[in-house]
Amino acid sequence: MEETKKQPSPVMGSTIAPHRQPKYIDPMPRLVQVGDVAYCQNKNNTRIIAAHYYGGLREDIGEVTISYYGMSAIKITTPKGLELFFDPWKNPCDPSWGGIWYKMRMPLTHCDIGFVTHSHFDHNAYEMLDAGMIIRGLAGTYNFADVKVTGLADKHIVETQSPVYTKDVLDVLYPFPNVDKEDVDNTIYLIETGGLRIVHWGDNRQNPPQDIWDKLTDIDIVILPVTDDGRMLTPEWADKIAAKMNAKIIIPTHYFIEGINIEGAGWDKTSEEYAKSHDNTLLDTHTISLNPDKVKGYNNHVFYFGNNVDFDLVQLDLAQNSEIADIPEVKPVWEQYK
Repeated sequence: MEETKKQPSPVMGSTIAPHRQPKYIDPMPRLVQVGDVAYCQNKNNTRIIAAHYYGGLREDIGEVTISYYGMSAIKITTPKGLELFFDPWKNPCDPSWGGIWYKMRMPLTHCDIGFVTHSHFDHNAYEMLDAGMIIRGLAGTYNFADVKVTGLADKHIVETQSPVYTKDVLDVLYPFPNVDKEDVDNTIYLIETGGLRIVHWGDNRQNPPQDIWDKLTDIDIVILPVTDDGRMLTPEWADKIAAKMNAKIIIPTHYFIEGINIEGAGWDKTSEEYAKSHDNTLLDTHTISLNPDKVKGYNNHVFYFGNNVDFDLVQLDLAQNSEIADIPEVKPVWEQYK
């Protein structure tokens, strides 16, 4: 039998099997990505070609599927089967950027097109996508198969206006470099498919210019990074943004999930209080299917995924410190001359 070779993974010093492993989970968050190594993945553009020729990958099922992967990571599957993935996450490559944030890596996940809203590590792990195509920072409109995606180029939030995470506090906690360059950019994505208008906000500022608001009208679903403590968007700002879009459904993201997030590493709060303060659906699943008839009648209704994500969480038991006998003090060397 011919020996099966292994390929280098997107992580330094490890390998993955040559077949796809969309549900693979590595519980070792200390390994560091070494740049754009998506070329090492086991993927090709066959599905992209098929979607281009046939306008989709299956018969139209009349529903859009939305799956949650923690943080701001969302997979949207169109009625004709095209899989779009937004904002995969990873631990920072540079420990000075807040150290290790996650107990695990996001698993290598299949999609057809991967989208990144901005260049922060908790949104741009596109090397963890087994994707046929990657789109980062899109400005303008992209039509493909049964989806239309419009990228609205704007800026990352700077002032959260949270009583806890003030600008001065964030400057001390996360002294990111290049804050006046790419680090402050963000793209809002408007996804139109299956008769629905869906917005992925990324980490955009609360007050984009009017020409952006003019494009974000009559939104069916808005995905917002809102938490109870306002780590990114405060509940008050999330409500203002959703109301300005006339959004039917709000999906909170970017919150603490036990098994993914490390306590004290940037956030400690969920979005549960925010969800319960609105008309809400507290989901017991990681995936929902929606169409225009199902969203009709909702107004700023919160769909909250909670701890439900579309992969298995790894539960790590922290080792206890062993008991070590007290070490006697070292006898001063000069005492030998007594």
